[in-house]
Amino acid sequence: MSQIWISLDVGTTAIKAAAYAQNGVILASASASTDVLRGPDGSAEQDPHDVWTAAASCLKTVSKDIEINRVSSLGVCAQGDGFWPLDHDGAPVGNAILWSDTRTDIASDLAGLRSKGALKAVSLGCNTDLWPGTSVMGWRWLRKADPDRAARVAHIVTCGDWIARQLTGQIATDVSNATIPFLDVQTRHYGAAAKALDCLDALEKLPQPRSAQSVLGYVTEEAATQTGLPVGLPVSVATLDLAAMIVGLGMARAGETMMILGTTAVVNILTDQIAPTSDPMGATVLHPTSSVAIRVLAPSTGAAAFDWFASLHPMSLGSESTDEVATKLNTLVQDIPVGANGVIFLPYLNGERAPFVDPAIRAGFLGMSGATTKGELGRAVMEGTAFSLRHCFVSENGLPTQPVQLTGGGSRNPVWCQIVADVIGQDVLVNPASDLGLWGAAVLGAAAVNGEDAITMANRTSNELTTYSANPERHAAYGPLYQKYVALSEALRSVSIPVQGL
Repeated sequence: MSQIWISLDVGTTAIKAAAYAQNGVILASASASTDVLRGPDGSAEQDPHDVWTAAASCLKTVSKDIEINRVSSLGVCAQGDGFWPLDHDGAPVGNAILWSDTRTDIASDLAGLRSKGALKAVSLGCNTDLWPGTSVMGWRWLRKADPDRAARVAHIVTCGDWIARQLTGQIATDVSNATIPFLDVQTRHYGAAAKALDCLDALEKLPQPRSAQSVLGYVTEEAATQTGLPVGLPVSVATLDLAAMIVGLGMARAGETMMILGTTAVVNILTDQIAPTSDPMGATVLHPTSSVAIRVLAPSTGAAAFDWFASLHPMSLGSESTDEVATKLNTLVQDIPVGANGVIFLPYLNGERAPFVDPAIRAGFLGMSGATTKGELGRAVMEGTAFSLRHCFVSENGLPTQPVQLTGGGSRNPVWCQIVADVIGQDVLVNPASDLGLWGAAVLGAAAVNGEDAITMANRTSNELTTYSANPERHAAYGPLYQKYVALSEALRSVSIPVQGL
């Protein structure tokens, strides 16, 4: 009787669970939404109990739809970073502060640390440019804002660690989740950043990092009642959702690259050349199963630019189906030449965080005339987001030299995929499978139990990749247009108005 692997992906606003056959076929799935508690000061929090309830509900739905006696493992991945404090009994000490939190007090504290040069120790340790929604900033804020609550904190964990604790009663974290902000990527031990940030008291509260291919513990009787899972089912150490997605794509070698064209965009570059600097760009995350690191550069605007533009034209581009919206816009742009007849879109609808950080910069169209059409503007939006991906590659280590995998909602748009391939000058490979993070978590869970390599198992799917081949002539034509995009971006940065507190 073949085994079934279950996985759980706990996102910020959506939680998904699935049961997989060993060839990657989904046998059952479930999803649930979760609320983010936002404040007028930029705060973003979640009630950990609500997140667990939603996750348990998803697992219970999946458990009902499969032969539960065939399940051999459970793998977990989740949103990363943030500040999820637990007490000595493993219970939440109030709400979690999320990775997206930008509350004024924390942002101001971060700005002060930056001006004093205190962030250099973080940069030289984990090669990451720190942001407000990280565990250290949450801890610093709590100590000052609520000392009594801070005194009850015994464990500082991530969302995935919390969910895994609810399943097994055990607390641990994996290397990808542990990287930011205290882990030294060279030694893989917590480093000097804690002292520089006056957070030595946090070190004793951090779980020691472990491999995501190891068993954390086993489903308890209480968790079994809530989830429908069998008591004693092995659960692997939870990992970062991005890391699980990379495992799901079968990526573990230096030089491999992957892009996500979701609401925001992400460029992920695997490297074995880890050389931390005092002024890094983006973030660095250790790979959950191999010795390489993942350089993460995340422009603030990806498919959100597409959605924004379509929303401006509800009569011609509106639809409840995202695929239908894409089809309508593609019809308008497919005959527009490279460069959108002189129109360039700077995609900074929500500021920018990679390859440069500027919360105040804003989007704009350049090169319009009275004859500019909706189709030209639409193509400029697609090209502008592709330019931002190229900008990340160039700023990090040059354009990719191997085909690049692409996932996310934008990867379902063939016109956009071709534009991305032509702009970066490299073939783009699109995997038809959705929820690759779920698949990655599933194989990590199975690997923890059977001892086989997760990447090897991940590559056993029958998915056929769609290839968008870069056109050399169009890539050459995009060269000067990209240079113009960069020059315009730099000019816009010079006149952007700083956001208060940043």
